[in-house]
Amino acid sequence: MKLSVSVAAAWSCFSFLATVNASDPTDTMMNGDSAQSGYLPNHNMDPNIITGGSFGQLWSFKATIPAGAANDQFYAKPLVYTPSKLGRQVVLAFSEANRIYVIDAVNGTLIASRDLGLEGEGPFKVSDLPSCNDIGQTIGITGTPVIDPSTDTVYFWAKGYMQTGQSGWQNGAYRFHAVDASTLAEKPGFPTNIQGAMADNDNTRWFTGGSHLQRASLNLVNGVIFAGFSGHCDLFNYTGWAIGMSTSGKYVTGYTTSGGPGSIPEDGTWTGGGGGCGVWMSGAAIASDNSGRIFFATGNGKGATVNQQTPASGRVYLSTLSECIVNLAVNKANGSLTQSDYFEPSSYLGMDAGDRDLGSGGVCLPDPSVFSGGGVSRIAITCGKNGVCYITNADNLGGFKNGAGGGDAVIQTLTPPGGGSVFSNAGTYPLEGGYMYVTPVGQPTYVYSLGFDTSGRPAFTLVSQTPDSSPGAVGVGPPTITTLNGKAGTAILWIVDTNGIRAYNAVPVNGVMQKITLPALATNPSKFQRPVFGNGRYYMTSLSGSIYGFGAPVAVPMNCTSPIDFGSISIGDQVTMLVNCTTNIAITQIKGLAIGKTTFTAQNSSLPQGSMAAGNSFSFPVTFNLTGYVLNAGSTSAPTVQPGVVSTGLSLFTINAVPGYSTEQGITLTGTAVSASPFLVINPLQISFPAIVIGSSNAASTSTFIVSNAGQSDLTILGYAWSNENGGPYTNITVAQTMVLDSNGYWTSQNIPALNTIIPAGGSITVTATFNTSVIGSFSSIFNIFSDGGQAYTIFSGSANTAPVALLEDSTNEGGWLTIPDCGDPSAGCTVQVDIGTATGSSTTLKTIRFTNNGGSNLIITKSKPPVGTILGATNPSTDLSEGLTIAPGAQSSASIYFQPGSVALNSDPIVYSGAWTLNVNDLLFGVHVLNFTGTLAAPLVGPLMNTGLARFQYLGCYTDGAGARIEATQTNNVNNTNGFCQNKAFAAGVPFAGTEYRTECWTGFSIPPASAKADDAKCTTYTCPGDPTQYCGGYGGYLSLYYDRTMYDPVAGAFIGGYSPPGPPPRVGSYQYIGCYTDNIAARSLSGGNVGNAKTNSLETCATACKGSKYFGTEYSTECYCGSTLAATAVLEPDSQCNMLCPGNLSEVCGAASRLTLYMLNSTLGSASSSVISSSTPSSSSTISSSSSSSISVASSATTPVTSAITPSTTDTSFSANSSATTLSTSTANSSATLSVATNFTSATTLSTTDTSSSANSSATTLSTSTANSSATLTVATNFTSATTLSTTDTSSSANPSATTLSTSTANSSATLTVATNFTSATTLSTPDTSSSANPSATTLSTSIASSSAASSVITTVGTVTTTPASSLVSSSSGTATPTSPWVSLGCVNDTVGQRALTNANEATSLMTVEACQSFCLTKNYPLAGVEYGKQCYCGLDLSNGASSGYSGCTMPCAGNASEFCGGPSRINVYNYTSYVYPVIVQSVGKYNLQGCFVDSIATRDLSSYQYTSSTNMTIENCVNTCQSKGYAKAGLEYAKECYCGNTLAATATAAPAADCANMFCTGNQTEFCGGPSRLYVYSSI
Repeated sequence: MKLSVSVAAAWSCFSFLATVNASDPTDTMMNGDSAQSGYLPNHNMDPNIITGGSFGQLWSFKATIPAGAANDQFYAKPLVYTPSKLGRQVVLAFSEANRIYVIDAVNGTLIASRDLGLEGEGPFKVSDLPSCNDIGQTIGITGTPVIDPSTDTVYFWAKGYMQTGQSGWQNGAYRFHAVDASTLAEKPGFPTNIQGAMADNDNTRWFTGGSHLQRASLNLVNGVIFAGFSGHCDLFNYTGWAIGMSTSGKYVTGYTTSGGPGSIPEDGTWTGGGGGCGVWMSGAAIASDNSGRIFFATGNGKGATVNQQTPASGRVYLSTLSECIVNLAVNKANGSLTQSDYFEPSSYLGMDAGDRDLGSGGVCLPDPSVFSGGGVSRIAITCGKNGVCYITNADNLGGFKNGAGGGDAVIQTLTPPGGGSVFSNAGTYPLEGGYMYVTPVGQPTYVYSLGFDTSGRPAFTLVSQTPDSSPGAVGVGPPTITTLNGKAGTAILWIVDTNGIRAYNAVPVNGVMQKITLPALATNPSKFQRPVFGNGRYYMTSLSGSIYGFGAPVAVPMNCTSPIDFGSISIGDQVTMLVNCTTNIAITQIKGLAIGKTTFTAQNSSLPQGSMAAGNSFSFPVTFNLTGYVLNAGSTSAPTVQPGVVSTGLSLFTINAVPGYSTEQGITLTGTAVSASPFLVINPLQISFPAIVIGSSNAASTSTFIVSNAGQSDLTILGYAWSNENGGPYTNITVAQTMVLDSNGYWTSQNIPALNTIIPAGGSITVTATFNTSVIGSFSSIFNIFSDGGQAYTIFSGSANTAPVALLEDSTNEGGWLTIPDCGDPSAGCTVQVDIGTATGSSTTLKTIRFTNNGGSNLIITKSKPPVGTILGATNPSTDLSEGLTIAPGAQSSASIYFQPGSVALNSDPIVYSGAWTLNVNDLLFGVHVLNFTGTLAAPLVGPLMNTGLARFQYLGCYTDGAGARIEATQTNNVNNTNGFCQNKAFAAGVPFAGTEYRTECWTGFSIPPASAKADDAKCTTYTCPGDPTQYCGGYGGYLSLYYDRTMYDPVAGAFIGGYSPPGPPPRVGSYQYIGCYTDNIAARSLSGGNVGNAKTNSLETCATACKGSKYFGTEYSTECYCGSTLAATAVLEPDSQCNMLCPGNLSEVCGAASRLTLYMLNSTLGSASSSVISSSTPSSSSTISSSSSSSISVASSATTPVTSAITPSTTDTSFSANSSATTLSTSTANSSATLSVATNFTSATTLSTTDTSSSANSSATTLSTSTANSSATLTVATNFTSATTLSTTDTSSSANPSATTLSTSTANSSATLTVATNFTSATTLSTPDTSSSANPSATTLSTSIASSSAASSVITTVGTVTTTPASSLVSSSSGTATPTSPWVSLGCVNDTVGQRALTNANEATSLMTVEACQSFCLTKNYPLAGVEYGKQCYCGLDLSNGASSGYSGCTMPCAGNASEFCGGPSRINVYNYTSYVYPVIVQSVGKYNLQGCFVDSIATRDLSSYQYTSSTNMTIENCVNTCQSKGYAKAGLEYAKECYCGNTLAATATAAPAADCANMFCTGNQTEFCGGPSRLYVYSSI
């Protein structure tokens, strides 16, 4: 019943090589072996060398990470490979930062590296997940890759985002990569993004990378790379997937574990429709034992599942594979997957409710040549969170409730002692009788020996455990077993947990696991790791980004035969063999030898004496000596030697003539002791039955033990007895169908062999015993067996208790505790808000939560996802209340959450920080709790408050401030100064800025501080405020603590808001025109006249009056007024912002500043002060602008909205005649000066005509005319033409081009020309012919030419509405008719405000601003309107917004980049129209999808949420609609130029928005289309 060494080794090789063929036999090309058996015989791991003293750390490697980049963390296990290009073994490591490294396996030299983040594939940020910190910082390459040796290709999945620079979990994406194993160069056709791929078994489900995590390791089966996908801590609408990709990067197959009839329907949202059943397996690989099938285990399902309580065959399709072992068939022709078989525990509903994933461990397929029998050809093993291991028939997994009495149809169910959760695969060892290893969280590794039940089927019995336990936190990796080339007696058990690595001799000796000392690991590994082996070396990665290589020094002094296998020898005999050695170097002396066990002997005298040259050979004898041993049956008084494998190490110690070589040479010795007589053995020596919970589904527990014959003759069982002490007295046990094995009847068995049963030599029988009692307590008994091969016994022990009862509490500030109740519906879970408290600055607040177990059995934490963060998080997230933690009855376990915000500026708005801790336990009444911890950082509030209770003034920063150039102009000194006092002063003055300095100084004003003056905030922390020492009032060295009124200033835009306009100099004061802010000083005044200002009443008007007759006047330092006929040469023009002190007589104006003059110059063309009043008109009103001179200006306007229609030309000789329904404007002048009439809006059919000396209109016409004799002049201007408008003018010598429309007025004896057209819409063509040429059909000119007018002093202001007119050209001429040479046409000076911009779509500011630069900028942004303002600002738009109109004055500031041009002014913008612009279209339909409308959208509640994608370069309406249509959606929506959303119905919260809101942003792939706007969704629908 024992497999030979050669056959077992061959199976392990086959299980690994079923899919790949290593370039070197010692390579590791995937996570473990393909069958996930855990047995790796091919890596030359010699236990004697490891313990020989020369084995240690060979090298370590850690990459240098650029500042600001994500650190390396290694969750994927490294691989070891010998690329054909290199010819030597390398280590490949894969990090969560999406970096890959190729390192020399011997010396740790970096050979190649690649950072996908530098190529635009940065890792996914854990901070984008609301509450999941299983992996820290970033998620990149998590599942262990696989290598195809036939092409030297490494395949892996990497997580990032759909587009470079994106964030948010919905934008997460997985890409499938294939890279060269030596250079890391990407293979052609890779990477592949499978976002949106459909499942083979449910075409309504598609893959989304954002909501899934690829943790399971990859496997290459039949040319297809298979990987498993699950969710992030059960968040979002994830569903388990098994995905297969071809070696060319094609999506071959995708099988979803919850899909098809009976599963939760996909509902098209990011939070609903996911069925769970994740394939994650703590990083284990999808297992395969042949090319036609794969195995995996699943986690808990979400929502309703199919089976419920109805038994079902595993061969019938199950659409909800919750808590299952799954066998999928692989189609050998095309690689597709179909469901072949499954096993689902009968208790799966309770496992779902308690979040006790069966799939926390993978599927182990042990060597079928050993682990088989009784009609079972091969077995599959899975252990899960519920602490149970299921031993199933791999060819008939068991379905659901197909066992006796509706139980599980499995071979065996094992519960390791303590009932701890298992988060890893089991490991198996096929030699020396066969063993299985399991490591629950916080417990030892349990060792099970293979036996066989009475039907001959495989059965396992607990026989030992390691002396060390794993940490109480989740993270222990799968047990891994190595041998030296498949030799029995050389097996090593390797265990890696988050504390490091441990090793043991894999086979217990007398029930004891013997530990092997390993070199220490400098930093802790991450979760779920195992050592990765090469040629006699192993490799480890760490959570902190290091990679380590361990092995023996390459330089050994000699080569000796190893291992020395003595074969089988009977106890009482001996065998001697020779060890042959050859020296590698000159050796001065072989000092002696040492052997680990007395069963082997050798003599120092047999070793060579004296020195030896390199290349010398020698031999010495070693004896396996059992002559001094005899058999004496029994368990606790076992003989010194028992039948079985005996192995040890022999070391030779040398003095070398050559330095740098080891002084110890290791040799492994092994042999098998046998007994000619029968020999009874019971394993284990003691059986600890899992504790039972009285009254629950765990009301009984079972364990097994093995009765075996270690002798070479048949053994006969003679009898059974129980006793309370070793040695008796004995009470015989009556043989029956159900045998009672103790005095109380708590232990029973139904398969104890009958009396006189014969166990053949080397045979064994596995016996199952059941522990069941309704009595609370701990119990034990001794079970004895008598045979002709001796007597042996085992000790039974067990305990019974009531169920665990969880009490969860959080601490109060008074030292008490508040109960956090169980969830009302445990199956649905619940969210509980836990307030940590409020902090006003740098401090640390702790909140403690604790579990108390008020029940009678162990309380186990089955889920724990603590918050991790720098401000709010768990103090010890990896240990406190960790998954798998066991809390004994009556015991407590606690954890603390810290809230430690940094300092915060005074008046800052409260900031709420939060972090969620997800918890669940094995108390089924508890339910999954999401504890949402919140902490509030709330700064002290001073100064005026808003209605919301928030501070009006916010901290802007620390600024350099000096006496020579103050940032703010108004100073107030206060010996009890505080920031609140200063802010109240600013509030009372109506200015947006308040700053404190030098402790007692308060500075207020409206000057936006220059960015160049910004200093480090620490500079403003040296002076405390005298009125409140907890505040800072500036800093030493002239630093100002500056605050701003949030209702008046936007620091992000650097502009005023809320309708606030800072005081400033008006363009004109009487006959004076503003010329700028100039320097001045006492020693050399810029104006020679003395100060005539008044400290209380000084204003620009009073100063202008005081300086009447002077060429210049200027105000300074608020209260000073100066006059002068000349401006000193020393006066220098400075930015207007430097003249920032308010006039005491008029707070809406500025009167200079310290050493700064607000300067005005007399302009004789402006007329007297009394003639300078200018007013403008508004719709539906009429106003007259008059002056005391001979000029008058009349404005009549209408509220009619401009209409986009054509203006049709017609011709008369010297007059326009109006139709009966027309409106006529005519001008007749004779030797006149200047009279002006302005009509700002013409509607309906309008005819404008001009005659020489008279004008007439039909009786029904409306006539606007001005006719004066011996008066000034008459000028008519039409500022808005709509509907069908006819304008024509020709003379007797020239006819207009049929496509041209000419409007002109020409009078003799006049001298002024004015061209104004403030609103032309649609295809409008206005042109002016003269007497010698025909009009250019492409020109649009509206002009009025007057010669010799005496109206030079008139001020003409036209106010109207301007709409973008692509085919219009509007120009002004000062001396005659002008024909434009550029498609850009001026629309004049337009009003503008910070809060409501005239042009709203794009903007920039530069010190090199010119009109041409702004026009070019707007064209690059695809906008037809370009506006320049305040000398250096540029704004773009599709049309004038927020009621802005042309015809204003004040556009007098020189352009910063060209002083000969004007670039607007304060709140004034020069606007230009690009007449060749092709206006974007509003697409009405795409195929069967029609425009439904524009809708308000938000991130929180998407109008269409079933599917989304973004494209920064290729989004068009057509692409979006086609994508949604291809995915089966009836609606498509476009937003923010680049975003596409799909769905079948609009959200209930969707509300209609004006269509113009969606005609706001151009599509990134077609700028002639609109793709919605910010929070505005253009929706197209096929229904």
